[in-house]
Amino acid sequence: MFSKLVRNTLLATTLALPIVPLASQNALAFDRRDFLVYNNNELEITQLYVSSKDSKYWGHNILNSDIVNGTSDTVTFNNNSNQCTYDVKAIYSDGSYDIGRTNLCSTYGITFYGHGGDYR
Repeated sequence: MFSKLVRNTLLATTLALPIVPLASQNALAFDRRDFLVYNNNELEITQLYVSSKDSKYWGHNILNSDIVNGTSDTVTFNNNSNQCTYDVKAIYSDGSYDIGRTNLCSTYGITFYGHGGDYR
């Protein structure tokens, strides 16, 4: 009886251990600057760049796939900066683009509208 209790306790503990690191990683992954990009444009967003407002460079395209009309994609941050104001550049399937500046610490989504795009 006692050995069965010990065995079941050890088994339950062993199965629960992998859950603990996953929970702590998810908690650490959240950044207040993470946001959704909504495409309310008839054109696909094929490239997306996010850059510090003080930077002269856009860096690399952060999209894994195009954002088609009526859908969104999540942008996540993984740096230790406390900066909140960023420029966001969306490039559309016809080569046109929009650039907008926003405080990512106070918003959770950016929407692109219209043919050729209007950032709002």
